[in-house]
Amino acid sequence: MLRRLTLLISMLALAVAAGVAPQQQPQNQPRQQNQRAARDTQAAVGTASLSGRVLTADTGRPVKRARVAASGGGRQNRATTTDDQGRFALTDLAAGSYTITASKNGFVNAIYGQRRALQPGTPVDLADGQAVTRLDLRMMRGAVITGRVLDEDGEPLVRAAVAVERYQYVRGERQLVAAGGAATDDRGVYRVFGLAPGEYYVSASAASLAQGVGRGVQTFADGGGRGGRGGFAAATPEDADPVGYAPTYYPGVISATDAGKMTVGPGQELEGIDFQAQLVSMATVRGFAIGADGPFSVLLAPQPNGGVRRGKILRGGSQGDGSFTIANVPPGRYTAVARSGGRGGAEKMGMQSVNVAGENVTGVTIAMQPGVSISGYITVESAGTPAPTDYSTFRVDIPDVSPLPFGGPGGGANAGGRAEKNGHFQIDNVFPGDHDIRVSGQGAWTLKSISIAGHDVTDRPIEIRAGQNLDDVSVLLSDRSTQVTGTVRDGSGTPVGNTTVIAFSSDQQYWRPQSRGIQAVRTDQSGVFRVRNLPPGDYILVVVDTVEPGQWFDPSYLEQIGAGAKRISLSEGEQKTQDLTSPGPSA
Repeated sequence: MLRRLTLLISMLALAVAAGVAPQQQPQNQPRQQNQRAARDTQAAVGTASLSGRVLTADTGRPVKRARVAASGGGRQNRATTTDDQGRFALTDLAAGSYTITASKNGFVNAIYGQRRALQPGTPVDLADGQAVTRLDLRMMRGAVITGRVLDEDGEPLVRAAVAVERYQYVRGERQLVAAGGAATDDRGVYRVFGLAPGEYYVSASAASLAQGVGRGVQTFADGGGRGGRGGFAAATPEDADPVGYAPTYYPGVISATDAGKMTVGPGQELEGIDFQAQLVSMATVRGFAIGADGPFSVLLAPQPNGGVRRGKILRGGSQGDGSFTIANVPPGRYTAVARSGGRGGAEKMGMQSVNVAGENVTGVTIAMQPGVSISGYITVESAGTPAPTDYSTFRVDIPDVSPLPFGGPGGGANAGGRAEKNGHFQIDNVFPGDHDIRVSGQGAWTLKSISIAGHDVTDRPIEIRAGQNLDDVSVLLSDRSTQVTGTVRDGSGTPVGNTTVIAFSSDQQYWRPQSRGIQAVRTDQSGVFRVRNLPPGDYILVVVDTVEPGQWFDPSYLEQIGAGAKRISLSEGEQKTQDLTSPGPSA
C-alpha cells in the first residue's frame, strides 16, 4: 500500500510541475508535433519566404535546434528548426503579416523586433514572391531560481509543487501569474529555469497533492504525525484537529501581499531561496445549494487579496439532499460556486462569499438561479459594401465583467455563439450579474451600436437579472470604420520601428478591460502605425518605449501617460493621418 501511494504521489507531483513549467517539454509532445504538422500541411501555400539566424543575446553564438515559427493568423503558420549555424528558412508562405518567434529549453522565448523580454515584437509584412532575409532573433539564457522547501521541523518537504510567479495584467487587473515551476526532490530542493529577467515570487503547495490522493496520506511515510518527512497532510471531515500545509510564499508566509520579491537578470542563478511550508488548521466547509435540479458541483475560488494563492481551486462533493462538503480548506476568503445541469440542458448557478479562519464553517447557503436567454438580431448599415447574405460569420459573446478565475459559464469563459444565417442570435445560460455584449466577425463590418428595447447600451455593461430574459437586443454594424495612420519619429526625424503607440479615449467611461476605446499597436520597421475601428470620439495618442501587455487598460496608467500627449477627434468613418514623436528609450 505504501509503495502504491508513493508512486501515485510522484505521478501527481510531476503532473502539477508540468502544469506550471511552460519551458519543459510535455509528455505528449509527439502527438502535439503530429497535430502541428497536420495544421501546417493545411496552411495556405504561397510563394514568399523568410530566413535568418537565431543567436545568443550575450555572445552572438548560434543557437542550434531552436524552434522558429511564423504565425500570420488563420492557417498561415509555418515552423522549422535551426541548423548547427543557427540558420532557419521558412518557405511557401502566403502574402500577409507574420510574427516570428524562437524557442528552446533553457532560453527565454524571443520575438523578432522585440526590445525586451516579454514585450511585443514587430510583424514582418510579406508580398507574394517576396523573400525577406537576414532576420536575426537573439535569445537570452533564462535565469534560474533554486532553493529548498522544508516542513515545520526543518526537514525536507518532498514532492511539493513549487511555482515561480510574476505580476502580469489579466483582464486589466495586475495579478500573480505562474512563470515556471518544479517539484522538490528528496532533499526538498527545487530548481526553476528558463525565466526572463524581472521580479518574481516563489510559492510551494503540498495540500493539492494530498487532496488528489485522498484520505490516509498523512500517515503513509512514518505511520503517524503530520505527513512525515515528505508526506502531505490530508485532513478529512472526520479529523478531530485537522492540519495541513497551506500554499506558502517565500520567506514562509501564506499571504501574497507579504511575499518576498526576487529580482533576476539574464542567465543569473539565484540560489538559497529556502523557506518552510506553513502548517495551519484546515477547515471543512459545509452547506446547502437551494434550487439545484439533480447533481451539482461545488468549489471554492480564492478572492482577490483573500490571503490565498490565486488560481488554487478547491472542489467538494455534493449529496442528493442538496448538501455539500469541501474539506482541506486553508484560512482565507473565498467565493463558493455551485453549478448544475449543462451538456445541452438548462444550467443553474449560485455564489456565496465564505470566510475561513481555521475553524469549520457550516450553514453556507447558495441560492441556485437558472441562466437567462439573450436574443436579438444583427443588422447592417452600409455606405456601399454589399450586405452579408450569411450572418453566421458573426459571433456574439456575453462575458462577465468580473469573471471568476476558472472556466465555464459565469466564471471567466464567454457565454456566446454564432448568429444564424438571417442575423438572429440567441445566447442561453447567461447567469445573473454584470456583462458586456461583444460582437466579432469578418469583413469590413464594425460595431456601430447595441440597444435593448430602444435603450443604447453600446460599450456599457448590462445587468442580467434572474428570470428576466432579454429578447429585444439590436446590434447594428457599419462599414464606415475609423482609422488613424502615422509615422513615429525621434527628435532628429528618423522613423522609430518596434515601439508601441497607445490610443485611448479621453472619456474615462471607456477606461476598463477590453474596451473598444483603448488600443495598443506596434510600429513596423518603417515606424508606421495603424489604429483601426475606434468608436467615434476624442482620443489621446501616446508613444511609449516600454509597457507591460495589458497595462494600457489600467486607469492609473492612462492618467500617468495622458498628460501633454497628442489629442485627436474621430467622426464615424473618418480616416486621419497623425505623425508622432518618440520620447526616446526609457531606462
